[in-house]
Amino acid sequence: MVNRVGGFSMAFLAVLLTEELHESVRTAGLIVAAFGLATIPSRLAGGWLLDLVGSRPIILLGLIGCATTQLVLAAATGTMSAVIGAIGLGLSYELIEPPTQALIADESDERTGPALFGLLFVSMTIAAVAAGGVAAVVAGLDLRLLFVIDAATCLLCAGVIRGFLPPDKPVADTRAVSWPWRDRRLLVLFALSTVFTLVYMIIVFGLPLTVADRGIGLWVIGASTAVSAVVAVFAQSLLRIRRLNADDGFVALTVGFVTLAAAIGLLAIAHDPSLVLVSGIVGAMADVLLMSHLYAQASRLAPGGATGRYLAVFGLSWGVATTLAPLIIGATLTLSDGVPLWATTAVVTLGLAAATPRVGSYLRHTLPVGVVAD
Repeated sequence: MVNRVGGFSMAFLAVLLTEELHESVRTAGLIVAAFGLATIPSRLAGGWLLDLVGSRPIILLGLIGCATTQLVLAAATGTMSAVIGAIGLGLSYELIEPPTQALIADESDERTGPALFGLLFVSMTIAAVAAGGVAAVVAGLDLRLLFVIDAATCLLCAGVIRGFLPPDKPVADTRAVSWPWRDRRLLVLFALSTVFTLVYMIIVFGLPLTVADRGIGLWVIGASTAVSAVVAVFAQSLLRIRRLNADDGFVALTVGFVTLAAAIGLLAIAHDPSLVLVSGIVGAMADVLLMSHLYAQASRLAPGGATGRYLAVFGLSWGVATTLAPLIIGATLTLSDGVPLWATTAVVTLGLAAATPRVGSYLRHTLPVGVVAD
C-alpha cells in the first residue's frame, strides 16, 4: 500500500516525454517500450533470486532501484537521460513481483487463493485512492513532481519492508524443478494472460494520451483512479458469489473480460469527464475478477518448490505487454481521434471472453507434462 501511493507515475511517462521533453508520440512510444522490454529480465531475475536468497533482499533491491531511476526520470533534460531512466526503472520494476506473489501463494490453497490475491490487489486499490488524489492535483502543476513522489514512496516502502518483513531463507531446491517452460498448461494460461495484459497496458499508457489529445483534462485520470479504487474495494464481494466463481474461476474470468470490453468501448466514444469516470468504474469491477483469478490459476499450476519461478514466467506477460502496448499506441492513437485503437481493443477483449472457457477445459484435462528434474 505504501509503495502504491506513488504508483501513478508510470501512467504519465509518455505524457512527460511528449509534454516536458517535447518528444513525438512515436518516440515516446519507443522509450516506454524500452522500459517494458527491460521488465522481462527483471521479473525472471526476481523469480530466480527468490529461490537463492529469499524474499526480503529482492524486494528491497527492487524498491531502491525504482526510487533511484524515478529520480533520474524526474531530472531528465533530454532523450538520453530519459532512456537511461526508463530502462533502469524497467530493470528494477519487476524484481519485487515474484517474491510478493509467492508470499501470497504460499499462504493460500485452491479455495482461498482468489480471495487472498484479491486482498493483495485491494491493498493496491486502497492506496490508489490517495494516489489518485495526489495525481489529480500534482499532474496539473508539474509532471516531474509525480516521479519524485513515487521515488519517495518506494524508499518509504523499503523502510517498512526492512522493519517488518522477517528475514527468510529460500526453501526451494533450485535443482529440483526446471524452469517451467515445458509445462504446456502454464504456456496456455500465459498466452491468455499476455493478450489481457496487452489490453490492460494499452489502457494504462493510452488513456492519458487520449485524454490530453481530446482536451478532457488530465485531472480526470487522477479522479478516475480514485473512484475506481473505491469501487474495486467494494467489488471484492464478487469473489464470494459461488455461481460467478464456478468452473474453477473461469466463469468469473469470462464475465470479467466481457465487462472490461464494455469499459474500453466507452473510451472509444468518451469526449467528456463523465464517460471516462464511468469507464473506470466498469473497468474496476472487471479488474477484481480478472486479476484475482488469473494469479490464483497460475499459482495452482506450480509444483512444490517452484512457485516463484512459475509466477515469474507467468508474469512475463506484463513485460511483453508493456513493450508492445506503447508501439501499438504510437502507431494508431493519432488515427481518427483514437477511436480505431479503442474499438479494436474492445473487440480483442471480447475474443478473450470467448476463448476463456476453452482454456479452462484444457487446464482441467491436461496433465502437467514437461516439468522434470534438471
